Amino acid sequence: MKRWLLKRSKIDTAVMAEELGMKEAVACVLANRGLGERQYARNFMYGTLEDLREPFLMKDMALGIDLIAQGIKENKKIAVYGDYDVDGVMSTTILFRTILRCGGDAIYYVPHRQREGYGLNVKAIEQLATEGVKVLFTCDNGISALEETQRAKELGMTVVILDHHEPGFLEINGEKKDVLPGADGIIDPKQMDCNYPFSMLCAGGIAYKFALALLNVFGIRDEALEKECLCFGALATVCDIVDLLDENRILVRWGLDEIPKTTNTGLRVLMEETGIVGKHISEYHLGFILGPCINATGRLESGQKAVELFCEEDEAKAREIAKTLVRLNEERKSLTTQATVRAIEYIQQDELLKERVLVLYDVDTHESIAGIVAGKIKERYYRPVIVITSSEDGAKGSGRSIEGYDLFQALFRCKELFSRFGGHAMAAGLSLPKENISILRKKLNEECQLTKEQMTPVLRLEKQLGFAEIDMELAKEIQALAPFGKENHAPLFGSKNISVDRVDLIGKNKDILRMTLSEEKSGVRMAGLSFDGYVEMLNLLKELYPQEECDKMMNGGKISHKFDFVYSIEINTYNGRSSVQLMIKDFRLSK
Repeated sequence: MKRWLLKRSKIDTAVMAEELGMKEAVACVLANRGLGERQYARNFMYGTLEDLREPFLMKDMALGIDLIAQGIKENKKIAVYGDYDVDGVMSTTILFRTILRCGGDAIYYVPHRQREGYGLNVKAIEQLATEGVKVLFTCDNGISALEETQRAKELGMTVVILDHHEPGFLEINGEKKDVLPGADGIIDPKQMDCNYPFSMLCAGGIAYKFALALLNVFGIRDEALEKECLCFGALATVCDIVDLLDENRILVRWGLDEIPKTTNTGLRVLMEETGIVGKHISEYHLGFILGPCINATGRLESGQKAVELFCEEDEAKAREIAKTLVRLNEERKSLTTQATVRAIEYIQQDELLKERVLVLYDVDTHESIAGIVAGKIKERYYRPVIVITSSEDGAKGSGRSIEGYDLFQALFRCKELFSRFGGHAMAAGLSLPKENISILRKKLNEECQLTKEQMTPVLRLEKQLGFAEIDMELAKEIQALAPFGKENHAPLFGSKNISVDRVDLIGKNKDILRMTLSEEKSGVRMAGLSFDGYVEMLNLLKELYPQEECDKMMNGGKISHKFDFVYSIEINTYNGRSSVQLMIKDFRLSK
């Protein structure tokens, strides 16, 4: 069961549509995204790289550029210290390659997920010091590394932090105040005293802006490198699931144009090995094909290998690394499936669904896939989930949340239970002694204020449409709103009192619904497709009709009841012919 909510806007979308020369349904989508003003809407639809804001508007960006530039000029050894996920790998690659291009003496360091965990660690810093590192430049981590930053400073290092995660904070007399490391420069738009107008950039996006500014300081115009950095920034932005609005939308939109023609050897051979060369590359290919391969190295081996791929210019060597990434991703898929099945069985046996926050402990789950499993369990049961497994120094876990529950804030209120933790509202990672797991479960559930309504998945509809409003022109205008992702989802629309003239079961398992839909008022017929509605439709019909009639209806028959549908509008191209198709997301009997 899902809740259907129709979005509301005070904007006169009919006037807006006329002014912008678009369908009212599309104007409605833009208004619902807070883009009711003409300039905001135009920037969203037609924004270019020239519309990206000056990087120096970001707190400490100018200082950070100066510190790294000084390190390069003084020939100091610079270590770019990244992270093992896609955002960390991409930002590391961007910064490392750019510093080298500016003549710097640079190395990169990506911590081992199992042995070292997320972020800076003292042992690694001390090792880097023995290797002669004088400048420590973090990316996608560092904002919570108070002790580690202090140790780096004690060892005589200049420390520059580039991060996008939430800083820790103190509440004094009801006012929040950031708790920050003692670095020489901290670039993170989520700092309370950073006035940058858009705080939702990921590390890869911030690194892209940093790289272009650094090249400019050295008077270098390297179009090939700039385009590579754009591709990496786009990959990071999609895979880190940040809001695909404003500057993030621009980075991804223009990055998608460059990725198919990239000059980066590693990225090109990875696309070849995953079989997407020659296809129209979309955000789907970044988030579900390339991204998981990059992530798999950090999960099952070392994220260093992924950075190595994108820095390798020898095609044969790059191809071997790319093949390894693809193999590791297949292994990761298998481990994820097994762990998810175990988690579901555990939840059902222990009747854990009485709890609003699921804290699951499974020693057999590989710690590197805990976050993926948490995400899958969250989608299935729609509540915050933390999956914890054993590690070398106790227990380690990852959490995924739902709208209305700030996971980072909830964990912050339990900070005394952790040896380390970090993240943001929707996702977090943590380490803790095993004996604290039950305490964490109890405390999170005691403090959780989620209502039953909040724990029901929501489908937010942009507008109710009549079938007469749906045509190829509308479908193309909707397509122009892509790339889709967080906060810019593919628009959902609704229609009421729709007849189902025919149902066919298609697909390998005959469990995909292909429907011919019609609207009596307009006489318009539309094709509809539902990938996950088979069981729901079957159960619904069984309540209304005898088994024999159900069988007829589900195999080329007509359903006599009328339905309300929620759907997205897509273009289906087959044998060179294109037509509009409704992708059904949910349905119910009309009242």
